[in-house]
Amino acid sequence: MIKLLDIWIEQRDFLVSKSVEQLIAISGDGTLRDGNEASAQLRELFSNISASDISRYVDECLSKSFTNSGLILQDLINETGRRLGFKIRPGYYRGGTSRIGYDGIWTARDGYSFVIEVKTTDAYQLNLDTQAAYRERLVQEGQIEEKKSSILIVVGRRDTGGLEAQTRGSRHAWDVRIISVDALLKLMRVKENLTDSRTVSQIQEILKPLEYTRVDRLVDIIFTASEDLQNDDSEDEPLAEDHSKSTKEQAAPANFHEQSVNRISKYLSTPLIKQGRCTFTDAAQVVRVLCIVSKEYQRAGAIRYWYAFHPSHKEFLDEGTNSYVALGCGSADHIVLIPNSTFVSQLPQMRTTESNGRFYWHVEIFLKNGNYFLNKPTNEGLDVTSFLIPVANQAS
Repeated sequence: MIKLLDIWIEQRDFLVSKSVEQLIAISGDGTLRDGNEASAQLRELFSNISASDISRYVDECLSKSFTNSGLILQDLINETGRRLGFKIRPGYYRGGTSRIGYDGIWTARDGYSFVIEVKTTDAYQLNLDTQAAYRERLVQEGQIEEKKSSILIVVGRRDTGGLEAQTRGSRHAWDVRIISVDALLKLMRVKENLTDSRTVSQIQEILKPLEYTRVDRLVDIIFTASEDLQNDDSEDEPLAEDHSKSTKEQAAPANFHEQSVNRISKYLSTPLIKQGRCTFTDAAQVVRVLCIVSKEYQRAGAIRYWYAFHPSHKEFLDEGTNSYVALGCGSADHIVLIPNSTFVSQLPQMRTTESNGRFYWHVEIFLKNGNYFLNKPTNEGLDVTSFLIPVANQAS
C-alpha cells in the first residue's frame, strides 16, 4: 500500500494541491476511526509537513464544514503541540465507557501535563465537569499528576468570550485555561524562529494556569523571547576584522536556509521539520540537523566563511542519535554536512567569544585550491571536502 508520506516525498506538488478533505479520501480506506490505517497515515503526514501547511489545513477545517473536519482539527492541534516542544499523546476521536475522552495530553519539559480539549467554536457551552472528570480519571490511573496538570481548551474561533465567562464562573476556573487556534499557531511560528531551548520552556509556561496579579513572569517570558530573536539576528554578522567588503555588503546576512534544508533533506532521504531558527529534525527527532549559512569573504589565497555555534546548538545536536552540522558556504549549492561527533571534536581548536552572558564558538570554513578546511586554511585545519553534499544530490 502506498502511504501518504511516500506520495508527499515523491510527488509533493500533487499533494499540496489537495484539500485536507481530499487527503482523508486517499488515505487508508478513506474513513477516520481510532487506530485505523487512515488515521495513522494522516498523523504520519502531519508530523512531516511544514508549519505553514499545518496552518493551511487548520484553516480549511475551520472555514469549511466537512465530514470529520473536527477529528482532523484534533490531530492538527496535537501536531502543533508537538512543534511547541511538548511530548504528545493523542486522544481518541470518540470516547466511550472504557475510554477517557480527552483529545490529547501534552507533557512539557518540566513534566507538567495539559489535558487538551479541542473545540471548533465556543457557540455552545462546554460541560467543564466532563473535562474535569477526564483529568481526575487520568490522575487516578497514574497517567498524570494532579499538582502538575491542568486543562487546556483550544478554540477554533478567536472570539472566546462566552467560554471565558463560563470558565471564570465555574469551580474549575483555576484548573482551566483557554487559547484560540490562531494564538496557538502564532506561538508555533515564534518558536520556529528561536534558538535557545530555555525560551521554548518559557513558551510552554504561558499555557499554565498562572496568577497574573503581578505580571513579572509574563514580562520575563516576553523579554527572553525578544532577546533570543535579537541574538539570532546577530549571528549573521561577520567578524570585526573582515574589511574586504563594503559595510553595505557586510550588513546583508546570508539567507538561503530553506534551499539548503531542501538539499539536505533529499540527501538524507528524510523530510526535515523546522524546530527552531536553524534547527531541524525528522519526525521521530532521531535525525537532527543544525543548518547555518554564511556569505563568502575574500582572504589572501582563500575564500572564508564564518558561523556562530552556540551551546544551545550543541545541546540540540547531542540529544539526537544521528546529528549533523550543515554549513552553507556562499549558497545552497555548497553545503558541508559534518557528523556531529566529528564537528564536536574540533571545538577545542576554535576561538570563542563570551560577553554580556553570551558564549559561542567561531566556526570558520576556508576554500582553498578546491578543498574545504575547517578552522585553518591549510592542512593544519581539518579537510572536510569529503563531507560536501555532491552536486548530483542538488534539488532541482
